[in-house]
Amino acid sequence: MAAKKDGAIDDINEIYESKDFENARMLFISDVEHILNENLSTRKEDNGTSYEFGPVVEKAYNYAKRFSTFNSSNDASAFREELSNPAQYGFQEHEIVLLGNLCPDNLDEAAHLIPSIKQHVAEGQEGAEKIERAIGEIQKHCRQ
Repeated sequence: MAAKKDGAIDDINEIYESKDFENARMLFISDVEHILNENLSTRKEDNGTSYEFGPVVEKAYNYAKRFSTFNSSNDASAFREELSNPAQYGFQEHEIVLLGNLCPDNLDEAAHLIPSIKQHVAEGQEGAEKIERAIGEIQKHCRQ
């Protein structure tokens, strides 16, 4: 990894291509909220009810709470599992996460928000139906 004198990394892709991210999965914003909420609960139990996150983590936590799209971690897991079925959907992981985080209402919105979705639409009727089924899953699992 090429680093500058101050330790900063020149190219973010170097981070993603490193062994640290080899088996990493992308997270829904709801996953981040759940992780931070669990962390806060554990720390409050360990340190008493007065524990608070530092300002940066607090800001991330508030962001995650505000933009979280799933009602529970079970909904997020069910959504990911359903859309990960290659025979039925054929989505890449980043498309699944973007669909779950953005919760588009229809095919056109999905294609405009996630450029790679246009490739699925270009497959014709089958591709469009695949996106419509995914939007049905969004409506089933995401907050509206």
